[in-house]
Amino acid sequence: MVRALASGQRGYTLAVPLALHVSARIAERDPEDFLRDPTQLANALRDLIEAVEPDGVPVTDAAVLLAGCTSTAQLTASEQLTTALEATRRLRASYGDRIALLAALPGPAAVAGDLGGPGSDAAKTVVSLGREFLAAGADVILVGDESELPGAALSTLANIARFHQAVALSYPADRYGLTAATVVPLDAPSVGAGITATDELLARETDLGVLRQWVSAVRG
Repeated sequence: MVRALASGQRGYTLAVPLALHVSARIAERDPEDFLRDPTQLANALRDLIEAVEPDGVPVTDAAVLLAGCTSTAQLTASEQLTTALEATRRLRASYGDRIALLAALPGPAAVAGDLGGPGSDAAKTVVSLGREFLAAGADVILVGDESELPGAALSTLANIARFHQAVALSYPADRYGLTAATVVPLDAPSVGAGITATDELLARETDLGVLRQWVSAVRG
């Protein structure tokens, strides 16, 4: 289904709740340890798929990737990044194209704000992260920033995604030349369009029944 979206076909909706941390609760994993163990992370996301039956799952999020990093060098060599990439490879091998794998990355403004440096360098870091997740088998790169950082552009990331028959989107609004994913709040579910995500990263204690209802409503 993601391949169809990447090729420009219309009429598809993929419900992808940003429920990375919910998966740890389902699997009864430590909230920190599972982010640094690819077996725990992949197994937790499998449990999420089984419990909620979404069209896709997030393999990481921006806060996880930035945690504990004080430089771009630390970010690109971090244990949590290595873990997420390996979990992506394992899930792709297990599910093929049946599940969309989404990597939620920090945008250039978030990278520059947390790690410093000019906007162009921050954008290069985001492109580098996206390239790694796409090579590992991710279908969707979701770049999150609350505002657009001047001097940053992500057209290269969009081109790399297309090469991999994947898509690069922004969140929660159009930024850096990327089209925004559709956002549907968990507490006000409605029919989605294209890649559709929740309006926030969902808390660990999110009710699974509510989450299943959201997935069903988004699909229409």
